[in-house]
Amino acid sequence: MGGRFDLVIWHRKFQPTAGLLCLVALLQVCSYPACIRAQSSTAEGAILERLDASMLVLQDASCRQDVNRTIEAVRRRESWAMAMFDASVKFPTAIELGSMFHLGSFDECLAETSFVSPGLYVPTQFCLAQVDLPGYRVREHATRASSEANRNANATSHVLVRWGLCVPASCPADDVRKLLATSTGYSDITVSAGACQDQHVSSRTEPFDTAQIASACVLLVFVLMVAFSTFYSPACSDGTSRTVEKESTAATVRRAFSVFENLSKLVQDSKDEHGLGCINGIKAIAMIFILGGHALVFMAGGALLNPGFFREQNRLLQNAFLLNSPLLVDTFLLLSGFLFARLLLIELDKRKGRINVLLLYLFRYIRLTPAYLAIIALYASWLPRLGDGPLWNERMQLEQHRCQVSWWRNLLYINNYVGTEEMCMFQSWYLATDTQLFVLAPLILFPMWRYGHRMALLLLGSLTSVSILVPFFVTYYRQLDPTLMIFTDEISDLQSNDFFVNVYGKTHLRATAYLFGLLAGYLVHWMQLKDIRIGRKMLGVCWTISTVCGCMAMFSLTAFYNGLGTENYLYNALYAALHRFGWSLSNGWLVLACVTGHGDILKRFLSWRAFVPLSRLTYCAYLMNGLVELYLSASRRTPLYASIASLTAESISHMTLTFLLALVLCLLFESPIHGLEKIALKRFRPIQSPRGPDTSSLSTTNTQSTSEEA
Repeated sequence: MGGRFDLVIWHRKFQPTAGLLCLVALLQVCSYPACIRAQSSTAEGAILERLDASMLVLQDASCRQDVNRTIEAVRRRESWAMAMFDASVKFPTAIELGSMFHLGSFDECLAETSFVSPGLYVPTQFCLAQVDLPGYRVREHATRASSEANRNANATSHVLVRWGLCVPASCPADDVRKLLATSTGYSDITVSAGACQDQHVSSRTEPFDTAQIASACVLLVFVLMVAFSTFYSPACSDGTSRTVEKESTAATVRRAFSVFENLSKLVQDSKDEHGLGCINGIKAIAMIFILGGHALVFMAGGALLNPGFFREQNRLLQNAFLLNSPLLVDTFLLLSGFLFARLLLIELDKRKGRINVLLLYLFRYIRLTPAYLAIIALYASWLPRLGDGPLWNERMQLEQHRCQVSWWRNLLYINNYVGTEEMCMFQSWYLATDTQLFVLAPLILFPMWRYGHRMALLLLGSLTSVSILVPFFVTYYRQLDPTLMIFTDEISDLQSNDFFVNVYGKTHLRATAYLFGLLAGYLVHWMQLKDIRIGRKMLGVCWTISTVCGCMAMFSLTAFYNGLGTENYLYNALYAALHRFGWSLSNGWLVLACVTGHGDILKRFLSWRAFVPLSRLTYCAYLMNGLVELYLSASRRTPLYASIASLTAESISHMTLTFLLALVLCLLFESPIHGLEKIALKRFRPIQSPRGPDTSSLSTTNTQSTSEEA
């Protein structure tokens, strides 16, 4: 440290980056505090000299002119240029600890009006480049376990980071790449055409297209109808039911769109004539944990300061219920099968087997599709206009493109098999899977009802065995993971994850839970008809077996994060085949015990009235959750520091926002369509049979009111 480095000779020999030049400048001998005062300008000067040299490689004349103006303005300390310089990442830090997103200051970049002189200004744009940094690797000593957040973290000696830059808007993507490459010395840099956002895009001043206008008009029609019906029709009360039956069709339609009417239905206690009140609690609790799992997946795949935290937490047994949230989705499939079987068997008894299945399919489609279509239209038209952020364009425009291409597959409920690489809405696979199983269910239930127990056991036993063997052989021979594994580098975009696209949502791989639901529905129907009670000893045995099976299915996944690995495909296949069986057995017994009155305290808890509105909002929450996660992930300005406290707070906020938006969607679309459906049902069936349990909004399955649909 006894003299000055010869910067010119050292630069020619070693080709340092801007960050290394800054370090060299700081190592020069100087006195304190004069050294401290000079450090900032010295470091900036080194960077600006490299930027001066970069103008020789810029192709666009306007870009060269604006970059030159900006450099000179920075040297003069003009506020607009200093804002651009300040908003850009100078050099990434904490790379070896796993921090891959270096986003700069997006809002500072685009908020500045860059006036050079009266009538002359340099408009800005924010670009997010991908830079491959050789020589870096994510280290393993950052946490107690390991900071690697993906299964191949240390396979290579280089790291790909996202690098935020604020540059003149006149520079095309290729010139931005050259500017960064020349000023840093790194050559492996990618700046795609959609990686830059200028002030024009940020302010959303582009003209509206036809799809946006059309979707806005339809939304406006529903809003006006809801507003008119709310203020024109009186609120529903308990004493008006007889009057409502004598109302005209127009008055009934007004009530169907009334916010007061629909809110009163949403919060009123559900009838429990068939013991189905406990279903509300199961649905509400399962949905809460599913939303929490979705929130954690999007946070793990997004901008993080310490992605290794997730790898450490993945190894802890108590976190398995969040990692294994797909099993909670299976709970909804089981409930779908159970409710459909329970209510359809009641109708088969009443009507002596005469059921119009096509009409049942039609009304289910009418009930599911309007709210679903409204969200798809929002994705396909307005999604990029809803916000902004460093990651906004690349994520929202991609999602919009997928929905513009795949919307018809969603509406036909075939998107889990057709066009899965461009699936619109990551969670939409569930509706397709459930709908396909719903279509097949009558073909199973009718022979069970017609030919009795032997046929039921033979048919469901055979189908369940097949549903267990198929995942085993598919997983083993295709050498797949045991389930969807949460590694941060593999879940940044779920729709491009190979396992999610090609395995996760396939109906033939997820039928076990639905079949158990059909079996539970059949058994409950038989037990209630015969007034059969289960003895105390048998209850103890069943509760013990179901609890062990459920815990094993849920928590054994941790073994694959703790040394068992995912390369032993026999273990993978066994887990893929048996964990859904164990979980379905456990949940099937829980439903059967509670519905038949063997749940005691657990039944009373699950039937708690506070669960009722949440249960009725689960379908709309399912539809809105993808939008919430996309928005919060794509609009993030700074990387998140992951900790138990921060992730808990974030997850709770995601759940709350999801249910609030679900309420809006329910009042605008789902509840009004449900009301209109009842009007149509009266025309198809003027003489109604005694009403079954209140199942007005049964989960994402929406097999509700089957007794009315049949």
